[in-house]
Order: sequence, then structure tokens, then C-alpha cells
Amino acid sequence: MNKLTVASVLMAVMFLTAAILAQTGPDDIIDSYSWNEVYVIKRGDTLWEIAEEINSDLDPRLIVAAIKKVNEIETMIRVNQKIMIPDWNKRR
Repeated sequence: MNKLTVASVLMAVMFLTAAILAQTGPDDIIDSYSWNEVYVIKRGDTLWEIAEEINSDLDPRLIVAAIKKVNEIETMIRVNQKIMIPDWNKRR
């Protein structure tokens, strides 16, 4: 390999590593927003759809994971169950 190829590979690895480390996780979402809104689960609701309605710009998987963690949801949600959701207008 020539020096240019090695340098290109090293740069790609560095950018990939930086991208992985910079990813937002559920704990970042929990820590960044106020969790003072109560949502009552209705028939047909899914956490995925709720997450998409909360913020369509973020990966719904992260929001779902944060909601599950805050509300200590291990399996399924139930109709009339009250859950805390983030208030996206109020950053901490």
C-alpha cells in the first residue's frame, strides 16, 4: 500500500470512531429534557408511534429506549397506562 492509501484508511477509521462516540443514546435523551408530561396510552398506541410524534428528527429507537427506561417498562404497554414522556420544548 502506498502512503496515500494508508492515510485514507486511517482517516476513515478516525471519522468512523468519532461518529460512533458522538452518537446520542437513551441516557442522553433522558438527561437533556424535562420528563414532566404525562401521556395516557390509548388503544392501538405503540411506543414507536409515540416516539415519532414526540420528535420526528431523532431515531425513534432512542426515544423508545428512553421512555422504557424512565417508566421502567420491560415488556408491553397497556391501555389507560400513564407514562412520562419528554417535553421537547424544555431542554434542561
